[in-house]
Amino acid sequence: MTQKEFEDKLIGINPALDCLKFLYHRVLRNDYRGTHKLQHYRWSAEYIKIVLKHLPQDDLLLHTQGDIRDNYRYGDEEQDFCKYLKNVNRDLLNLGKSITDMGMRKIIFVNLQRMGFIDRFNKRKELCDIDKKSRYRYVKISQKGLDFIHSRDIFEVQRILGIALDFVFDGVVQDVLDILNALKPQYISVSEMMFFVTYLGKEYQDSILTKDKIVEFINEFRSLKSRAKVVEDVINEFCLPENFMGNKTNKRDFHNWRNETQSMFDSFDLMSLFEYDTEKQRLLLKANINGQEITFKRSSLIKTEYFEQHGVQKDVRFELHHIVPFYYAKDIDALKAIDNWQNLIYIDANSHKILSLDKSAKKAIRLNFKDSDAILDNLVGDKIVLKYVDNIKYKVELRQRLIKYNQSLLGIEVEHRGRTMNYKKAFYSKPKDCYLR
Repeated sequence: MTQKEFEDKLIGINPALDCLKFLYHRVLRNDYRGTHKLQHYRWSAEYIKIVLKHLPQDDLLLHTQGDIRDNYRYGDEEQDFCKYLKNVNRDLLNLGKSITDMGMRKIIFVNLQRMGFIDRFNKRKELCDIDKKSRYRYVKISQKGLDFIHSRDIFEVQRILGIALDFVFDGVVQDVLDILNALKPQYISVSEMMFFVTYLGKEYQDSILTKDKIVEFINEFRSLKSRAKVVEDVINEFCLPENFMGNKTNKRDFHNWRNETQSMFDSFDLMSLFEYDTEKQRLLLKANINGQEITFKRSSLIKTEYFEQHGVQKDVRFELHHIVPFYYAKDIDALKAIDNWQNLIYIDANSHKILSLDKSAKKAIRLNFKDSDAILDNLVGDKIVLKYVDNIKYKVELRQRLIKYNQSLLGIEVEHRGRTMNYKKAFYSKPKDCYLR
């Protein structure tokens, strides 16, 4: 299929739909896959805890490297890694699971490193950057990993996993929850996640794609009803590696793209707020946690409340941002408190993108003001300055009310953790200022 044939077949399904024009544009870009950071693997929170708890806490564990073929023989220095795998697999039997040497190193360790639960080192015992190609030889559980295995209840598991997965998926976790809450019915299919949500925050037609725009695309896509399958078929037919010349960047691979999306759903399923219906291939909001019913205000109600309280007009270049995200909650009451217009700020799409992608700034959950400019910081010095009107729109007279509400939410978190300084050290990095223009 040529590019022109692809355009005609895709847009021709319904030339009036902007979502189809967007998909045509997206597929032609080299970053068409959008957000994808984890190796595809089905696991659970308990699985992760088993893998982590058997790692040494005060020393580095040497592991194998390369392919382990039938004729491989372990050296003396690799015996401890053999024992580690034996202990992990013994516990995994209770979950009906097992893992090989290569599966541990090339899938599980990669995912856990991206989530911040382990650190990996080269042969010189130098810490390796996950985003740079390295020859790993050692592994060690990180402080985040220790916090996770020592988590006391399902809400603490939810918060730590939420932060870890949000870190991996470039700040998309809270956004996915907001999108789910804005849709009716409240679900996101694998195709909707793959085609639209994973491109959130990227540029399209000289603008950054906002959550509102993604919801518009999904609603248009759903309006096709059974013909939505035709869209998938056309994209699948075009996105075959053999149709393209050059390296992986130049090629398109529909099945890998879809597998990456399913791995995201598997990861979201680890969190208490989400549920992955594998039969219908849909991500849903959980109905209850530990028997307690979860109810969120509909996205439209929250927005209406914000605009009424602040006297702000809607702007297509801006979107609402949760200061303290839902996965920070320690219980149902905290979830309800977070689901409030006083925990929202209306910021420009570029600022929202920076808050999502900057690994230190995106954890800026404390609100303050300098004159009319808003300041978000992460409790240890990293801060984002949002210029009034340019980057944030709000009612200036509500500054103290917003600060007080934000402090009450953070007070819930600090009280729950009981060791604020450890919490800061575990999740935040060295100070820096980021001024948005």
